[in-house]
Amino acid sequence: MSQAAADSLVTEANELLRNDRYEDAAVRFEKAAALFPPHPHAWKGLGHSLLRLGRSQEAARAFDRAIGLAPLSATALWGGAVAHAELGNSVVAKSYLERTLGLQPSWIEMALGIPQLATFLQTSMRASDALRDTFGAFSTRTYRHATDQARTVDVGRINNQPLFGQWTFVTVGLSNKIWPEAQRPRIELILATTVDADVCGQILANLAFHLADTQYFPEPGVMVRDVIGSLQVTDLSQRLPHVYIAVPRLWQLELPIFEGPPAVTLAHVVPVSEAEYERWKKNPAEFELSLLAHGVDVADVRRS
Repeated sequence: MSQAAADSLVTEANELLRNDRYEDAAVRFEKAAALFPPHPHAWKGLGHSLLRLGRSQEAARAFDRAIGLAPLSATALWGGAVAHAELGNSVVAKSYLERTLGLQPSWIEMALGIPQLATFLQTSMRASDALRDTFGAFSTRTYRHATDQARTVDVGRINNQPLFGQWTFVTVGLSNKIWPEAQRPRIELILATTVDADVCGQILANLAFHLADTQYFPEPGVMVRDVIGSLQVTDLSQRLPHVYIAVPRLWQLELPIFEGPPAVTLAHVVPVSEAEYERWKKNPAEFELSLLAHGVDVADVRRS
């Protein structure tokens, strides 16, 4: 008896929802859910009505109930993704969106049109997942472009990598950059250091913004001048003002970290001195062998 009454209320509420009468629809959906709590359509409809009314917290709870009752409902999962994204519950929102697109792949165009959901479809999100699969959970800090505060890049900090007692810093965001050469993979920057300091994050962020601005792809074997020197931080900017780009062999990773499409790989950022830069200019092909021959620890940013 209660399910039949709930069905009737849901039918009426759906008509009100189609006619943009969200308050009235919410009242009827809520009554239907109270009459027959295992009614997925009542909870889903309530979620959509509340979402249209701007009541994201209540909408998220309603969608959670609907998804629990009907885990393969693409419309409930979609609503849950939007509601949780509006609340900043990125883990839940991303999970719901992935499940939605698994059921309805063509909805990706709709998702790209919603800023809160489009974020989860960026290449950097896949890169972030791949990095966490490799290194485990790690925290990130957001850095902003010096002249355009709307542009940001995150830098992750990982303990005891690539060796115990060292730190790894890695960008999360540069992989969204599409390079002019179509064959180029997307890329993130990685740095090994014996010093746990914010300047390491600044180095990667500064380089990431520079590469994106100049559209200069960080190919292994190239040198980028004054990346650290321009930061003017302590004596580091004088001792090791430039950076060299190398293959990230220290971490013994399988590249690319994400097969794609598009594929995402890593570039090892090595701080270098003026003398090392001059050595590179004389013989770029032998530069890394020269560092090894001189016993240079590329992770030691305290070196002279």
